[in-house]
Amino acid sequence: MSQTTTKLHSFVKEKLEVKTILGLESPDELKRIKDFVSKIYSESGYSHSSWKNINYDPWSTWFYVEDSREILAAMRIIEKKPENVIPLEVAVVWGQPSPLKQYKVIEENVADWNSVAFLPTSKSGRACASLFKIVAKHCLEKNYAMVYGMYNPDSKGIERIYFKAGVVHSEKYPDLMYFPGFYLNEEFCQFKSLKS
Repeated sequence: MSQTTTKLHSFVKEKLEVKTILGLESPDELKRIKDFVSKIYSESGYSHSSWKNINYDPWSTWFYVEDSREILAAMRIIEKKPENVIPLEVAVVWGQPSPLKQYKVIEENVADWNSVAFLPTSKSGRACASLFKIVAKHCLEKNYAMVYGMYNPDSKGIERIYFKAGVVHSEKYPDLMYFPGFYLNEEFCQFKSLKS
């Protein structure tokens, strides 16, 4: 039997539901969350790329905030295991001649924080900022040695949220990266790696 974990948290005098989906549980709800993230990215001008959209579900924990069944914000953590890859390993290093260069994460007890999406409203922005704290707490409870992520440096709103939360650029994976066929407003899109 699949199940979604629900926790109620108070957000600035608002009662919003924070929910989590672990791995492949609750497939219908998981699809709803992934559809929300895809819609937010599409409406923001991002294209679809098979390089970007790999199935990480078996190793993922999704976190999302709802208000009256409307998803306001979502994000996920992917645990790195020997048998899987994380987005940092799928992205291609920018500016490298053929053959393509990709990073390989061989560290143990690490995760990747990604798929941050929220509606363009102040309520959703507050929900997202609070969700960041909940996900950070989850990472501390899991005792990850390192949590990686990537962001588009042209997305100043996301950049502010990350850096305000204490995230820094990764020195170990410093190069700009990209996903082949993945564009923002029909222009090539690059990413920087982060760590926390």
